[in-house]
Amino acid sequence: MARDKLDDEELNTREKDYANHSSSSSQDFGPNGEKADPDRKQSVINMKLQNPLAGMSYDELMTDVEQFAKEHNLEYALDDIQKGALVSQNKAGFENFDRLTDDEKTLIREEKLHRWRQPRMMYYMTILCAGSAIVQGMDQSAVNGAQAFYFPYFGIGDDRVWLQGLINGAPYLCSAVIGCWSTKPLNYYLGRRGTIFVSCFISIAASLWMAVVGEWWNLLLARFMLGFAVGAKSSTTPVYAAECAPPEIRGALAMMWQ
Repeated sequence: MARDKLDDEELNTREKDYANHSSSSSQDFGPNGEKADPDRKQSVINMKLQNPLAGMSYDELMTDVEQFAKEHNLEYALDDIQKGALVSQNKAGFENFDRLTDDEKTLIREEKLHRWRQPRMMYYMTILCAGSAIVQGMDQSAVNGAQAFYFPYFGIGDDRVWLQGLINGAPYLCSAVIGCWSTKPLNYYLGRRGTIFVSCFISIAASLWMAVVGEWWNLLLARFMLGFAVGAKSSTTPVYAAECAPPEIRGALAMMWQ
């Protein structure tokens, strides 16, 4: 049977009534005008911490979404973002949203009924994110054996243990001093994918540099440069994977980084 189409006014009225109903628990007074007890108010605060959209009216929610879309040049996807905001506000009531199509409701149902039935691109993204941790794993494991060769090659004996430790620990020194602190500006200006791309490019460049060095100070600089990528990448990639994965399997997919 063809789906009955609702006019915009009736559609907005229904969704507004639903949103106002979901926000009733955020008021300081009960439905009959009685003063809300402290335990109830604390539960409302906890609810807002878990879901910042809880308690917003339909108009407030749509205004917030429109402002977000304009700030980030996403007007072309405004309708999809508005639908996502409505579902995020109260996912349990998505069946009552006339604005969602039958196919969209089916996809939301399958997140719980068939949690591993996800788009291939999401799994592809997760595998790539997990693969970006290879740089750290290879560095930690390969350097253990390689130092037995490059220390004698560069003439760094046991009398300069401090220099041996500095060369081995250079990536993590840079990661702690510079790399991790660069995460916020890089994500702000380049976004998640841009930050990961730049970090991986630096990792490749630093690895090639280490492969052709002829002096110990050159190796030190190359390994120090590698730490810049390690810091930004290790703090951005798991977040990006978690943002893309659905809640039901988010932990399993995001932990592929480890």
